[in-house]
Amino acid sequence: MPADTIVGYAIVGAGILFVLGLVFGITSRQYAAGARPHPPAGVHLPNPSLLPFIFSIGAALLGAGLALHKIGIFLYGLAAVGLLVIAYAAIGWVRAAGREWREVESAPHDEAAGH
Repeated sequence: MPADTIVGYAIVGAGILFVLGLVFGITSRQYAAGARPHPPAGVHLPNPSLLPFIFSIGAALLGAGLALHKIGIFLYGLAAVGLLVIAYAAIGWVRAAGREWREVESAPHDEAAGH
């Protein structure tokens, strides 16, 4: 296997581990033994967001950077930018869900608003 292919796989693997580590770090909370959190009664689908679209753009950049490398274009920089965009979108997505969770827990939720 050529060295450049190994580098490409290493970048993808490191990116996957990085994003999973960020999501785990953001979402992990300390709870008492045996206590499992349950969503509050008012949790529903989130408001419309561009974060899933941004995530897919990052994935496309990452894939393009690695795929175009195979035809002789050295675009690991594009892959790195894609990885950063994916990390930004994943962090934003997880934080948005946590923010909604906290809002629902701390304030009364109007079920009549069409949720």
